[in-house]
Amino acid sequence: MRTARAWAIARADGEVTSGTFPPSRWSRVPVIRVLVGLVQGLRLGFGPRASGGAAGGSDPARRTRRAALWRPLLGAEAIVLLAGWALGRAQLPAWARPFETAGIWVLALAAFRLLTPAALWRYHGAEHKAVAAHETGVALDDLDGVLACPRVHPRCGTNLMVWVVVLLPLLARLPGAAQVLAIPLALGAVAEVLGLAARHPSTLPAWILLLPGRLLQRFVTTREPVPAEQQVGCRALAACLAAHRAVLGANAPEPSPV
Repeated sequence: MRTARAWAIARADGEVTSGTFPPSRWSRVPVIRVLVGLVQGLRLGFGPRASGGAAGGSDPARRTRRAALWRPLLGAEAIVLLAGWALGRAQLPAWARPFETAGIWVLALAAFRLLTPAALWRYHGAEHKAVAAHETGVALDDLDGVLACPRVHPRCGTNLMVWVVVLLPLLARLPGAAQVLAIPLALGAVAEVLGLAARHPSTLPAWILLLPGRLLQRFVTTREPVPAEQQVGCRALAACLAAHRAVLGANAPEPSPV
């Protein structure tokens, strides 16, 4: 879990690690602030803190965590390459290309889902339920109340992934050097638009923008957590909120955890 100024990582063995971020000079700059946040999230997810603290994480634990994500990603990429090669040899007509692309991505998502440990999706669901509970006033120590919260969340990064995949074929038409700049900027711009939609989810444009990501969360990137996994998610959020308040004070506005 993290906010703009704090982070926390909880583990199934009961250990909780938390810390803070320094004030960001980019916090008021649209698009750039999104990219800075993504870098922070990746460093937390794959850095030494993710497997036992800033200095105490073991190399085998870090390798295991990374492999749990990179193996499915590589497997899904292999499916994309193999399907693209097979369909290229089939020489389908031009009108079939949109269906060809959609079919390849469905296969890739199915492979990613099947090759990823199921616990990862359950912990993702636990994260969403804890955040939803916090945002609706449900106490984090009310396990039954938290478990009753939705596991599909409008601020999930899955929402971003859907639209980036849609934009990639367009960005691929740019020269190579231009793509290096255009892809991260497009990522940040889409995230800003989706963030605005998440703040007004009941409007029709927001509902349309968030629907693909919600469907993907529901059927691919989250599962219902068991109570023990939900407790881990709640401990992480409680520690993150405590660290955030310690930095900004108890009277600071409530943060939006992710």
